[in-house]
Amino acid sequence: MRYFWLFMLGLLVGLGLAGAVIWLTPLTAEPRHAPTLAYGVTAQFATSLRAEDAPLLTHGGERRLIARPESVSPLWEATIQPVVAGLLLLRNDAGEVIGSASRLGAASRDTDPLRQGILVDSTWLVSLDGQGMAFVIQRENVWPMLRQVVIPARLRREPWQGALSFTPAAGPREDAAGRLLGISGTLAGLEGQLISSYRMTAFDPTVGPTGLSMHTVLSLPLPLPVAGNGDADAAD
Repeated sequence: MRYFWLFMLGLLVGLGLAGAVIWLTPLTAEPRHAPTLAYGVTAQFATSLRAEDAPLLTHGGERRLIARPESVSPLWEATIQPVVAGLLLLRNDAGEVIGSASRLGAASRDTDPLRQGILVDSTWLVSLDGQGMAFVIQRENVWPMLRQVVIPARLRREPWQGALSFTPAAGPREDAAGRLLGISGTLAGLEGQLISSYRMTAFDPTVGPTGLSMHTVLSLPLPLPVAGNGDADAAD
């Protein structure tokens, strides 16, 4: 019996030390600087989790996240149950809708709490008025947000309010930005970056983020101008 309690004590101490390492390790902290824009700002937009910006939001039913509208069906099939799916309206600085995006997000298989943090992978289909459509693959490290807001709020069982800004970029590009592939319009055939920055002002442990906005920048090489007949004649 004594060995059993010694084993349990060692196990608890080991778990405590592992938890402390995960909590304090700087390897999983948010990068001090956002990825560098390779081509400058090509386009940018803002959105949020408010009903007017996210009219459609659903998941497997186990997330502490409000689904909308009320008639939306949960993602009950086992293969897609871990996914959070949504439709976002994208706005310019004046608050005008300039496009939309469908987003699918889920925990990454590459999550490593000790070295990389808690990773979330998402895919986007972005449509920008007058510019075209693009496909985006994005990876983000949400551990800093969990550590500073989500976990403390749930342990205390009380809402959190404040002002937390973070840029959780973690790839899949080598510069940590999301990879954007243009598929139509002026974006067709172009490959570039997508970088999202977030601002959280309120979190409720029972329903999730109640004040979360996002600002996203697209950085793409400008397409080369097509030479006209006049240019061809001049060359002759």
